[in-house]
Amino acid sequence: MNALRKAALLALATLLALPAAAQQLRVSTGDSKAGSTYSKMFRELSGKCREAGSINLVEFESSGSLQNVDRLVANEAQAAIVQTDVLYLQAKTDDRLSNIKTLFTLHPEEIHVVALADAKVGGTLGFGGQSLDNVAQLAGLKVGAAGGSVITAKVIQLLGEIPFSLVEYGSTGEALQALSSKKVNAVIAVGGAPFAAVESLGAGAKLLAFPDRTVEKLRQVYVPAKLNYRKLANSTGVPTMAIEAILVVQNYKSAKMAEALGRLRSCMASSLDDLRDEPGTHAKWKAVNPENRGKWLWYDLPAARK
Repeated sequence: MNALRKAALLALATLLALPAAAQQLRVSTGDSKAGSTYSKMFRELSGKCREAGSINLVEFESSGSLQNVDRLVANEAQAAIVQTDVLYLQAKTDDRLSNIKTLFTLHPEEIHVVALADAKVGGTLGFGGQSLDNVAQLAGLKVGAAGGSVITAKVIQLLGEIPFSLVEYGSTGEALQALSSKKVNAVIAVGGAPFAAVESLGAGAKLLAFPDRTVEKLRQVYVPAKLNYRKLANSTGVPTMAIEAILVVQNYKSAKMAEALGRLRSCMASSLDDLRDEPGTHAKWKAVNPENRGKWLWYDLPAARK
């Protein structure tokens, strides 16, 4: 075999050994400029999948879960990262959400219910009353929230059977300022702990606990968690609930999409140890459990393509 023929055969063998072009998936995430956890974790996972040559993930930045769900339903994105309770609440009035499925579960985001350290309920003309210590005591009081936390507040009202008056604000900062000015009795703010805006309130604020009875009422959507903030009036082991962030997709039927989504699910599972251990990656990777199917509908891959 002459040298020219050998070279041609070698080139052909090399081409055949190369993986097929990775399919592209457009994923709706969050706002990277605002420091979105969704955006940062997506970019880290995307890098791992690109290195493995398994799938090409393209970020579609957004304002958060509400816009992500809208994009997925409108077929503007093929996958999205959302909070479970957003799907739960919207599904009550939109049948299309039954077609959205969980590809994998990501991290929990803790619910912070914040009040002033000296807050009380009951009493007359500002005298007497008892200390405001848990969320069940919020019935009849004013509670502030902003953005996606408004959805969480509504679900707590509904499932927790706590008839507080919800006041919506443009940002969590505005809601916490209203708390400091005593325009509301508490604020509900969702975010991975430690939540800088909450921590900055210091000893003048406290976290309200979720009592056992309320925890049981909320379990169908949320998971139990604990909060530890040294700078607040009550610092350690405060019982709360957390929302699981999940990556969801439409209930795709085609072999092409099923294969692509199987590659993405496998990439996340095989990359998780590296994402947890590498310096500089998001700390929430340590809270991801690849065996956790979450609390929303699960996407079952065809058996031959798992």
